[in-house]
Amino acid sequence: MKKLLLGLMFWMTFGICAQPLPLNDFVKFGDYLDIQISPDGKHLLARLRTDNRVVLVVIRALDGEIVGGVTPNNNDIIHTANWVNNERFVYEFAEKQTYLDAPIPQGELFASNIDGKLGKVLYGFRASDEKVGSRISSAENTRASQDILSILEDDDDHILIIEYPWSKDGQWWYDNRTKQPDISKLNVYTGRKKKLETLPYGRSSAVADKNGEVKFMRWKDEQNVSHAAYRANAEQAWQSLAEAFNITENLIPFALSNDGNFAYFVGNNGDKAIQTVFELNLNTKAYKTIFDGMQADISQWVLDAKTNAPVLGVSYPNKHQYHYTDVASQTAEVHKMLAEAFDGQEVIIEGSSKDGNYSLFSVRSDINPGEYYVFDYKNKDAKFLWANRSWIDPQQMHKMQTIQFTASDGVTINGYLTQPANPKSQTKTPLVVVLHGGPRARDYWGYDNEVQMLANNGFAVLQVNFRGSDGYGDDFVNMGNKLWGSRVIEDVLEGTQWAIDNASVDGQKISVYGGSVGGYAALMATARKPQMYKCAIGYAGVYDLNYMFTESDISDNWGGPAYLEEALGHDKQQLNEFSPINHADKISAAVMLIHGEKDRRVPIVNAQKMAEKLKALGKNVSTLSFGLSAHGVYEEKSRLKLYEDLIKFLNKHIAPATH
Repeated sequence: MKKLLLGLMFWMTFGICAQPLPLNDFVKFGDYLDIQISPDGKHLLARLRTDNRVVLVVIRALDGEIVGGVTPNNNDIIHTANWVNNERFVYEFAEKQTYLDAPIPQGELFASNIDGKLGKVLYGFRASDEKVGSRISSAENTRASQDILSILEDDDDHILIIEYPWSKDGQWWYDNRTKQPDISKLNVYTGRKKKLETLPYGRSSAVADKNGEVKFMRWKDEQNVSHAAYRANAEQAWQSLAEAFNITENLIPFALSNDGNFAYFVGNNGDKAIQTVFELNLNTKAYKTIFDGMQADISQWVLDAKTNAPVLGVSYPNKHQYHYTDVASQTAEVHKMLAEAFDGQEVIIEGSSKDGNYSLFSVRSDINPGEYYVFDYKNKDAKFLWANRSWIDPQQMHKMQTIQFTASDGVTINGYLTQPANPKSQTKTPLVVVLHGGPRARDYWGYDNEVQMLANNGFAVLQVNFRGSDGYGDDFVNMGNKLWGSRVIEDVLEGTQWAIDNASVDGQKISVYGGSVGGYAALMATARKPQMYKCAIGYAGVYDLNYMFTESDISDNWGGPAYLEEALGHDKQQLNEFSPINHADKISAAVMLIHGEKDRRVPIVNAQKMAEKLKALGKNVSTLSFGLSAHGVYEEKSRLKLYEDLIKFLNKHIAPATH
């Protein structure tokens, strides 16, 4: 098997692009979004993008033949899809609206057999199929959204769902999930629904076993504090984890073993509050961590196909790191074989057949946008299915280097550097510092369209996971609280200086660019150190922190005020001091501001007022707005325009020597 897989990988290994590729190669959406394997392993369910639409296709695993599927109307897309038994699947649409560029899910659930028969609207506000003259309807209209809690392995006719009733504000209905949700059993052929219970808290979810018995509940209160509760069966009252198991840590349940003896939680551990996975024995009440020794959070995990126990965890201190439990597992055995065969790339088992003999897995890297394979355990054979972004040639992409530096206060900061030429080359290239949003998000080692687009056009790219970023433990996240305009920006500036000192970049040709909070940091960095950056680009950025409280929808969301208090605080003097708009006079770099006019998270008033201030001061500022875009531009035509203008702006101010 290893020889076969290495042969498939060989073509990815060499080559450098001599001429810039068409910009649209990086702007276009990926063609395969996600894939699922059926319980018997005989079919695959894939969301496929074609002609600017997302369709659903059913593929026979044996020969790759498309044997069924669903095509949405108009510009709607398939939003989610799941197998419910070997012959039937359920799916959701997201519908195109006239007032927004991105399709919006409607909470409805549809179903179909592989052969296209027995198509049905199962759930939602248009689910009723009542006919004139009849009082009988197999499905009812419900103004709510749903999530699947369990496919009920031993019941092919039903699934267990949780229903989130909508809230009405004026003439509009919203899925804000503040009301108490219902647990219901839904027939996947008729749409008949039986309500089983109502959970006692808004913003809550549940964990059920394979038979549909709800054992755990989890929720967040309005102070953004997570809680969990347990009951042995539906007849018993809910108990806190402290009452039921003497668990004092804040652990959040996410799975139960198939034998019903163990529960699995995510929670923090150790001095740095690194996120890991815990196992609780429901019989003895003993609990323990099952992944230890990480330098970064366990960000994802793989469940064993037969036991439903987590057997593999993945952390990302720089590149991916695998962590295996000491429990014998066929799923873990398969992953170890695949990880060795695809050494240097990230391998994730996306799903397995119920017996564990067929595994769907993905492979990706910094230059590989992603490939899908099916592994046959009995024959030890991997069959290639397809490559995502099939038009991208990995030979023409640019390697992403992991970097690390020590901030001036002793904190370790991680990041990534992608260079357009051989790192050993004597030619220095212009640098774009690309900053992520969030701020409780992070950049990862892996294929990134934006990074590759910039490198392909001759720019080195630096990404800095500044303090406040996610993925390195809660202590690191909290280091950014109330320090957006000080220590967070110092990390950006010191990271830029690290690149000047240690990489083959031109210190006289540096730009800083980011989206959302990254846009904020881009403008704040150039105000703090004007001589360092020739130009700055803010995309959907916050430029007056006071607007986070008065204009953003964050304050209207559950837990939003508590988040703002924790992240920013209410010190008016500090909010003003940390707002780029109040330092416009210090900015000497050329500025480009990009914003969506329908942005509710960071309203366009941020860009408008920032541009007004810069223009009044005689500064060099250009603006680009998109009338139907919210917090980020969705449509491909608009995104192509965005990146065409962005590259022109960079070439005007920090053009590579070849231009």
